[in-house]
Amino acid sequence: MSTLYGAERIAGRREGVVGNELGSALLIVLVTLVGLTALAAAGMMLTETELRASQNHEAGTKAFYAADAGLQQYLGMRYGVTTDTFTYASGSAVVQAEKLLDLPVDRVLYRVRSVSTYTPPEGGTATRTISRLALYNAGTVTAKASFAAGAGLQKSGGSGTISGADYATSGNPNCPNSPADTVAGVAVPPSGYTQSGGNLVPDGDPEVYEASSSIALLEETGIPWEKIVNEGLVAPDYTIPPDTWPLAGSYGSDEWPVIYVDGSIDVNPDQSGHGTIIVRNNLTLGGDFQWNGLLLVGGYLTSNGFQTIEGATITGLNELLGESTPSSDLGNGNKEFKYHSCYLTMASRAAFGGLSEVPGSWFERWQ
Repeated sequence: MSTLYGAERIAGRREGVVGNELGSALLIVLVTLVGLTALAAAGMMLTETELRASQNHEAGTKAFYAADAGLQQYLGMRYGVTTDTFTYASGSAVVQAEKLLDLPVDRVLYRVRSVSTYTPPEGGTATRTISRLALYNAGTVTAKASFAAGAGLQKSGGSGTISGADYATSGNPNCPNSPADTVAGVAVPPSGYTQSGGNLVPDGDPEVYEASSSIALLEETGIPWEKIVNEGLVAPDYTIPPDTWPLAGSYGSDEWPVIYVDGSIDVNPDQSGHGTIIVRNNLTLGGDFQWNGLLLVGGYLTSNGFQTIEGATITGLNELLGESTPSSDLGNGNKEFKYHSCYLTMASRAAFGGLSEVPGSWFERWQ
């Protein structure tokens, strides 16, 4: 009896040990599963956090690109300061300028700010703000005369018109200062105007203005010729060559294109229009060519027909580069060169006006 009882006790103990071992193993498995689940959940949360951070970074980058593109496009515009919205694949940018200070020579200091908000497909928004200082230049060209000839001007006969009286009329919102005071009919260096036959053609205040020298006359106009020719100051709408001459029907009445001729050119009536013509060397006008705006000629101008130019004409600008330039020649015929302050304003504003960046003023804020 005692032996049997002892065996039963031993067997019971063994069963208890096995049961305890099974319970411990189950507990370890459960703890392990809980731990693995927690690690998996933490991994998923970390992955989601990293994904969200990556998405936020991508959204912020796209907003930045849109804001930067809008700022650069705004600064590249050749018109007055406004508020504009530019739309791109990565979003739109709202650009506006805040006036800070009036400066001499028709210049104004602005703070230009571009704000872009990008909304990604997964939701949320990212906003980037970029700003910088910029100078606005009205692009003023000083008209000393209807026709300013840095190397002199020859006229044959007493027919035609070279007038410094302003042919602009009042009421144009783009030209609030028109009509302007009368300027000289012709501006030349000492003894630079010669006319063979007939009554004196130029009229104005005075009829013929003589500067102290060619350089002095051309500097008074304010045309930065060296920077135009050698430093790319002006961004032409058309450069000839390789571009072809834009016909008047290819641009609107409110557009004042800038045409740069890298060399010399002869123009005919089909090329009539408005804007600014910049000729590196010599310009020959043929037929009844008509132009409203500004003519800038590095060399000499020759007139072979019955042209009408309203705005202002300046020739002999290569004198500013130290080059010797022959005098311009209007020849015979009923040529009309008329001062028009509004056409001059519109053309010079398109060619030389607009905003330019102030170096070192770039600032960016990420919201």
